[in-house]
Amino acid sequence: MTPEESRPRPGLASVRDTLRFLRMVVRFRRYVRPQLPKLGLALLGALGFAAMTLLDPWPLRILFDAVLLHRKIRVHVPGLHLQFLAHLPPQELLTGAVVAMLVIAVLRGQFYYLENVLAAVSGQAVVMSIRHELFEHLQKLSLSFHRRSRAGDMLMRLTGDIQLLREMVVAALVNLLSHTLVVVGMVVVMFRMEPSLTLVALALVPILFVVTALFRIRLVDAARRARKREGALASSAHEILQGIHLVQANTAERYENSRFQNMNRRSMRASLNSARLEAQLNRVVLVAIAAGMSGVLWLGTRRVLEGSLSPGQLLVFVAYVQGFYRPLRAVSKMTERTAKAAACGDRVLEVLEEVPDVRDNPGATSLGSVEGRITFRNVWFSYAPDAPLLQGIDLDISPRQTVALVGATGAGKSTLLGLVPRFYECPRGEVLLDGIPVPRIQLKELRRQISLLTQETVILGASIRENIAYGAIGREGPPPSQEEIELAARAARAHEFILDLPQDYDTVLSERGTTLSGGQRQRIAIARALLRQAPVLLLDEPMTGLDPIAERDVLDAIEALAAGRTTLVVAHHLNTVLHADLIVFLRDGQIVERGSHEALLAQGGAYARFFFTQWRSFGETEEGDSAEARDRARGAANARRHAGAP
Repeated sequence: MTPEESRPRPGLASVRDTLRFLRMVVRFRRYVRPQLPKLGLALLGALGFAAMTLLDPWPLRILFDAVLLHRKIRVHVPGLHLQFLAHLPPQELLTGAVVAMLVIAVLRGQFYYLENVLAAVSGQAVVMSIRHELFEHLQKLSLSFHRRSRAGDMLMRLTGDIQLLREMVVAALVNLLSHTLVVVGMVVVMFRMEPSLTLVALALVPILFVVTALFRIRLVDAARRARKREGALASSAHEILQGIHLVQANTAERYENSRFQNMNRRSMRASLNSARLEAQLNRVVLVAIAAGMSGVLWLGTRRVLEGSLSPGQLLVFVAYVQGFYRPLRAVSKMTERTAKAAACGDRVLEVLEEVPDVRDNPGATSLGSVEGRITFRNVWFSYAPDAPLLQGIDLDISPRQTVALVGATGAGKSTLLGLVPRFYECPRGEVLLDGIPVPRIQLKELRRQISLLTQETVILGASIRENIAYGAIGREGPPPSQEEIELAARAARAHEFILDLPQDYDTVLSERGTTLSGGQRQRIAIARALLRQAPVLLLDEPMTGLDPIAERDVLDAIEALAAGRTTLVVAHHLNTVLHADLIVFLRDGQIVERGSHEALLAQGGAYARFFFTQWRSFGETEEGDSAEARDRARGAANARRHAGAP
């Protein structure tokens, strides 16, 4: 199929475009409804502006015919009886005309101000409401959505796309009505003045509407491609800046510059294509307007020469024709803006209509007091069809028990952990909390019972106090006091280094906490989890990237955090799991061994070999003169003996 054949037909595209527009109007009407009083006043302003625009050229006719040419004039303005002007002396007519011009200009400016300010206020209120819903919805969407989406593109939809959407939802509505009132009023007055000239002026209008409609189809498509390119560009820039340390460490600046430049060039080409279409439409409109104006001037001048039309009347008529064509040009410009807004609206609706994979089920219940028993019954899970990651997991964790999940990378440990707070939906089998399947528990209630500590510590660009207090946001009751925050920090072994900072707890951290060491960031996260006071604790490789000294501090803090809580820990660093009540070894998504550290070593199976391999590596890189190192060496020797290693 050729590109021409695959391109949508104009008729079908127009119908599709109309349906899309109606869908947006229906979807966003509830945001516009509270702004109807302001929009009503804006429309009154538009009506007043249209009336002043209709009156605007008449003082010029008085000046031209009555004052300069000394003709007796008969003014035909619908609804106004101004025949008395024919008997006034020229000096009074001059003064009156000038005063009228000033009054009309002042009133026109006031009505314009009223219309545009109220439309802007209403538009920004609509933008704020839509942006709030979009942000709220983004937070509800499942992790699977966020994993396949790009953060930069989502930021574009949340900011720039919504702002452009205002053009379609509010500004276009008010401006379109304002221009329509002006056009209708002018056509009525023009017909009253000179019907034949009016028909000449209107002859090209149907052609303009057809051309505008056809161009709008192409403009919407071009604008959609341009916004998609801009979103990809923003995502790329966000990704590069987030990983700037990696870029600089690998001296990849030139490579990233080249990659960014290529994407920038593609974005520019998409934007230029849209700009060319806008310019082509504007060119057609200008030529059509010039043709219409030429016809009016040609015929009108002949009427003046014949004596059937005064020069002042022709001047007023030409002013009306110019005023009539000006809204048509504005409508063509509005077509360009609404085309972009329609593309942006599509992108916003695409996210708003995304249904979360994980959400509250009908009849989901709240929880009372929670003991913390976690049960996995024949749990299967996969990210892709026909590629199961977890296979038939059966595991029962008693309240206040510490269970460690151990295994090679890709064994499914973190995924199993993520099923407890329902970050993912379990397609087969059951995950239970205190005997209740987690899908039957309200998400908010379920996650309120869980503290989560991951290998990628999230630090907010806020003060240390706010970072720690963030853990208490989801709990009921008043916000945590300074004493509670400090107690949590002391228990997490973070209080001492916080006091060494310039403003201790009021020190504002950089984005992602880059001014702190890995161990310091992790201890702040532990303090946050302590403040949450949840009965279930999930730890996903909390020791990743820490040096031995930081490991000891974090281990002490984790022991304080895990005390009295049901703890499920994923670990590659086996010193984290030595004292676990139960160790579960996973391989290829299945539990192959379970038991205490000593029992598993005695079996000499997969765990023992895994343990020995890690501690042999440890022994080559760490001195063995400490008591802890000697204990580890003895553990390695036992593992070697039970595993049958030389």
